[in-house]
Amino acid sequence: MKNWAVFLFISIVVTGLGVAPQIGRAQTGVEPDTEAFISANFQLQDSYSNVLCVAQNGDCPGEISVAVPCFVADCSNAEQTYPVSETFDIIQDAAMAASPGDLIIIMPGRYRGVQVEEMGGEDGAYIHFLGWGDPGSVVVDGSADPEKSFLRHQFYFIDVHHYIVQNMAFEGAEDGAGIFFSGYFSNTGHFSHHIIVSNIYSHDNYEWGMHTTSTNYMLIQDSAFTNSEDEHGLYISGSGDNIVVRRNVFQGNPSAGLQINADPQTATGEVFYWLEMSTGDTCDWSEDDIDGTATWHDIKDCYDSQGLPDLGEFFEDGISENIIVEQNVMTNNGENGAAAINLASVQNSIIRNNLMYGNFAAGITCWDDGYAEWKELDSSEFGCQNVTIVNNTMVDEEGNRGALILNNDARNMTVANNIMIRDRFDAYEIANRSGEGLNSSNNYYFERYVDNAPGTPDDVDSISGFSVDEGFAQFVNPTFEPWILEDGMWFTLNPDRPDYHLVSDSVLVDSGNDEMMPVLDVLGNIRASNAIGALGSE
Repeated sequence: MKNWAVFLFISIVVTGLGVAPQIGRAQTGVEPDTEAFISANFQLQDSYSNVLCVAQNGDCPGEISVAVPCFVADCSNAEQTYPVSETFDIIQDAAMAASPGDLIIIMPGRYRGVQVEEMGGEDGAYIHFLGWGDPGSVVVDGSADPEKSFLRHQFYFIDVHHYIVQNMAFEGAEDGAGIFFSGYFSNTGHFSHHIIVSNIYSHDNYEWGMHTTSTNYMLIQDSAFTNSEDEHGLYISGSGDNIVVRRNVFQGNPSAGLQINADPQTATGEVFYWLEMSTGDTCDWSEDDIDGTATWHDIKDCYDSQGLPDLGEFFEDGISENIIVEQNVMTNNGENGAAAINLASVQNSIIRNNLMYGNFAAGITCWDDGYAEWKELDSSEFGCQNVTIVNNTMVDEEGNRGALILNNDARNMTVANNIMIRDRFDAYEIANRSGEGLNSSNNYYFERYVDNAPGTPDDVDSISGFSVDEGFAQFVNPTFEPWILEDGMWFTLNPDRPDYHLVSDSVLVDSGNDEMMPVLDVLGNIRASNAIGALGSE
């Protein structure tokens, strides 16, 4: 078995304190398009303007040595020594005092969270929340507030921009999320944007580990989102665009591990309520119409008729675009339904190199969140379109849905080099007006099911019709043990986790479409062959 030790891709240098390795990967290469996206869209400072410190007992150091983190390979920020300019007892006070370019270090302890509104940094001057010390040293759970009176979310950001949240655990949100970023478009007419969440452990929260609405330009990486009580591990909603979700673990969530749902019906309401609030003119459309057959285009036409600004990508359009989801591990999600990766109204995006095993519902789904049926339309432009799904591994003995589902007008999709082991006639499903423009090749699945999908082309150079036992025989150690253990303040890699490398004589080792092959595998190793799935051979 390969060495699955983990080394953080980012660089945090902290004198006298350690930031431990995380997820089980070795960063030996980069995906060029991901690297280019991050370089182009996240411009961090080279040094901090000021350092603010939060400590429950007031015990902050007089100075610290730290480097601004690097999120791309060609970054080499040096460690610098800074005086601590201000100290605070609670995170909220430090958050309100921070200016663009500031670092807020949070000393070890348990804290209540924050609500931040209409604030932020800027390009070249992010505001950075950093838990100080080893992972698990800083926990945000509300326990510092005897009445737990601070909001339903532990970290709640509204209409903000240019923030980094790093090296903290979030747990026990009684009614909401560990972390929540929102533009709150219906009240503000804005999106939040330029958000980085890295090295976070958000677990055992009621609704979600993390939730975003109306938020563009996000990098979410090297974190674990586990054991939400009610819904998803990470839920990206509200038309969010330009997002990278990479190198995370999603485990034990009752609905999706990762749900990206632009939600065109909610987008219709968001634009309607913003008009109602800002101009008072809704063109005679009513709230009942929104709940009925009034479409997003009806309300957008009303918006345009008033000469309001063209907000471009910072507008509730019911579609999420330019999303990269890669190198994540999903297991034991979906007991109440959904999928390991649930996509609604996601377009022009990439889903690659993800390992999904032991999930109860689907592996990857693509659909329009029922918009066409809701609005009584023959078809929907809000289905998934132009999504590339390559080199993912989905393994289950059985499940209550197919492994890969293209539904509700999923068109112009690319599906290549994927492993789908699920003993169902609809392991690979294409239905409800989907399949037009599909480019499907070099996959491995039990059976493909096509229903109400006129024009669906053949699947090329794929392998099907095997048994589950034959499928399992392709892997080194295909168990369903948890990927991480959660019996401490921070998760640890399970030494008994499965190994989904292909055995050397697997029929899948050289059966991929090399034109679609990513540079890396799910663990960050450079691929040496055209093996299909998230991992190459042992």
